[in-house]
Amino acid sequence: MKALASDFDGTLFFENIEGQFKKEDLKAIENFQKEGHLFGICTGRPLIGIQKVVGDLIHFDFYIISSGAAILDQHLQVIDQQCISRKVMKDLYDDYHQETKVFIQANHVIYTFEKGNVPIQQNMISSLDEIEGDMIFGLSLQARDEDHAYQLSQDIKEKYKSVDAFQNKEFIDIVKRGCSKGKAIETLKEKMHLKEVAGIGDSYNDIPMLDVVDDAFTFTYSPKIVQEKADHIVDSLKDAIEILVNNY
Repeated sequence: MKALASDFDGTLFFENIEGQFKKEDLKAIENFQKEGHLFGICTGRPLIGIQKVVGDLIHFDFYIISSGAAILDQHLQVIDQQCISRKVMKDLYDDYHQETKVFIQANHVIYTFEKGNVPIQQNMISSLDEIEGDMIFGLSLQARDEDHAYQLSQDIKEKYKSVDAFQNKEFIDIVKRGCSKGKAIETLKEKMHLKEVAGIGDSYNDIPMLDVVDDAFTFTYSPKIVQEKADHIVDSLKDAIEILVNNY
């Protein structure tokens, strides 16, 4: 049995194509699972950002969401989760809301003060106190551009010792220190007793995953630094599945 963890945006989901999913990818995933293998998601999105767009197209065998802050099984039962404190959430908002759009991932949904141009349902709030409970997985900041995002991610890493910041193009995903897509893969392997897990992703925040998986895939259109971390550079998710099945 093989297991493949896939990034979502730019890997499996494409806003700029008709239907947003490639039919050949969906068929390859279906056949992969029919052969007894596992296919799961490894994304910076919260759960709602997956469920609303995927529907019944794919039945994931596991979910790594919110940049590794939460890991769920196929029945959406918690395997592991790591949260930040309300104080850290408030401090981050105070420090960065004037130069970025802030999206708060909590309770598996997104909260925001200003609706942003992101393909995920957003819950509008007027105060951070409207976010109930302590299941706060992290924040996503939308910077002006990729250079601005890089600068902010470095600033956050230096200023805040309790969180990590991962750049994803013009976004910065902030989670509890020690969380990452890579750490979540390691936890998933341990908890689900998986011998090997392959991974595929297209952007900077996928590097921690590509660093730890047994077979790392990325794309011809990925940044060079991401390609340098991969064992295989492919044109599509379908191509990665074919390599994984036929060569190993």
